[in-house]
Amino acid sequence: MKKIFIDLESTGNAYMEVGRTSTGKIGYIGHIPTTTMRIRRHRDGFVQVVYNRYTFFRNFGDMETPDQIGTDPQPNEIIHFKVFTPSNTYYGVPDVLSAKNAVAGDEFAQRFNLDYFENKAVPRYIITVKGAKLTADSERKLLEFFQTGLRGRNHRTLYIPLPSDGEQSRVEFKMEPIEAGIQDSSFKNYAVENRDRILIAHRVPVSKIGMPQGVSLANAKDADKTFKEQVCRPRQEELEHKINMVIREITDMFTLKFNELALTDEETQSRIDDRYLKDQVILPNEVRARKGLPPISGGDEVLILQPKQASDTMSDFSGNKTRDQNRSINAPDKMGTGRNAQGEG
Repeated sequence: MKKIFIDLESTGNAYMEVGRTSTGKIGYIGHIPTTTMRIRRHRDGFVQVVYNRYTFFRNFGDMETPDQIGTDPQPNEIIHFKVFTPSNTYYGVPDVLSAKNAVAGDEFAQRFNLDYFENKAVPRYIITVKGAKLTADSERKLLEFFQTGLRGRNHRTLYIPLPSDGEQSRVEFKMEPIEAGIQDSSFKNYAVENRDRILIAHRVPVSKIGMPQGVSLANAKDADKTFKEQVCRPRQEELEHKINMVIREITDMFTLKFNELALTDEETQSRIDDRYLKDQVILPNEVRARKGLPPISGGDEVLILQPKQASDTMSDFSGNKTRDQNRSINAPDKMGTGRNAQGEG
């Protein structure tokens, strides 16, 4: 399934192969690389092309169509996953296609930076000579150095002898920097814009690739929740529907459901379990099973608190409620001042 989903995100298409035994029951399920598959024009099957070898596959559930290009009496079947597009009724397209200019621009920007460092032919300083004329040999060395000696080689040194001062003129030379700006990397802002366009195409929050500047933890959690409910879960449902086609042929007692994206950390989950156990919503063994621990004796019965434990629980609840109210009352207003219980500034 990981390979299938990588194909689906990369190309907009993915293929699952289903093989049957001699009795017609499903006996094999596997992945076929997307780049080798073709859909037949009449939609009566698929063809895999590998090194000029052609293999025919039926549509899943089709038990009658004969092998169109070979002599296999029982061709395997294919379940086709695709990202729908109205521009093509045979194949899907990947989400990143809508950000193709951003991908291409980012690649060209990286090539530019790479070429800059590999083929650096711009001097960091220029030498100006005044009051003297270089010899022909010195001019030739200087010209060769800038044309061939500096290309692709940083921090080179060139020695050019200067003539001595004359009676009426004095030889002066000056080194002027012509590359004073930061040259370590170009297109920084452009790369950030391209990154954002690619993330938007996949509907992925920026917090999933790190914690960029300006993104708070609260905003990241809200974005993760939206990402789970509007992107991950619908995509999981699409895959579940396809795979359950196979499971329904074997049994009607089970259906496949992927684990949902977990947004709750260990500490928060422990508080939720503690509250549900005390409110008799879940059983102790249910919590242990989720953590991969063996059941315990009496764990299949609801937790009954002793009178003192119930009293302590109510005290903790009241204390937490009072503390939350105090935090709300003493919260600073927009001017930065505090407010007491009577609302005075």
